Amino acid sequence: MPRHNVYRDGKLHVLAHECETCIFRPATRPVDGRRVAGMVRDTVDTEAATVICHSTLYRDGDNAVCRGWWDRLADRDPILRLAKLMGIVIDDPEPEK
Repeated sequence: MPRHNVYRDGKLHVLAHECETCIFRPATRPVDGRRVAGMVRDTVDTEAATVICHSTLYRDGDNAVCRGWWDRLADRDPILRLAKLMGIVIDDPEPEK
């Protein structure tokens, strides 16, 4: 199992743009909507919990938070709001196909 690390180099890495196949785009998502709902439930009540972008899942040690998740849910978490205020959130480019 790969090790995921969205917190590295003193920064929180978030994908710069929502992927074309983002799980939060119903028409093009690669997983069932019930799975997405489960991921949301698993993260919204846990401080600093995020969903890792599926396009960065298997880049060992070079993952990013899902932009779709970030845009919709990050403001609900006080730790993630603090990361924004501290200026430690960095936009990662979308991985090469």
